[in-house]
Amino acid sequence: MNDKFYSGFISLIGRPNVGKSTLMNRLIGEKIAIVSPKPQTTRNRILTILTKEDFQVVFIDTPGIHKPKHKLGNFMVKSAETTLNEVDSVLMLVEPNVGAGNGSLYNRQT
Repeated sequence: MNDKFYSGFISLIGRPNVGKSTLMNRLIGEKIAIVSPKPQTTRNRILTILTKEDFQVVFIDTPGIHKPKHKLGNFMVKSAETTLNEVDSVLMLVEPNVGAGNGSLYNRQT
């Protein structure tokens, strides 16, 4: 092992169905998170660890950030937003062909 070893936590955030779980599965090389065309499939944070010779990354897949309409939605959004203060880096996934809307992640005020 090298003398320099790097490690860190990265949170994957974005709107529902933007590809957070798909990206995490690809980065890890295993199907860890469920991938479905149905929105809000990920209801809790999912942690995976990628270990290489000179680094280790803990990826946190989060529920989609959206405008919640019920208590479960509130819980899922809060779960995703909480990770923002717990990680070293945030990877925000966006769809290039979708603009910011009223309840958009990009317009949220916390």
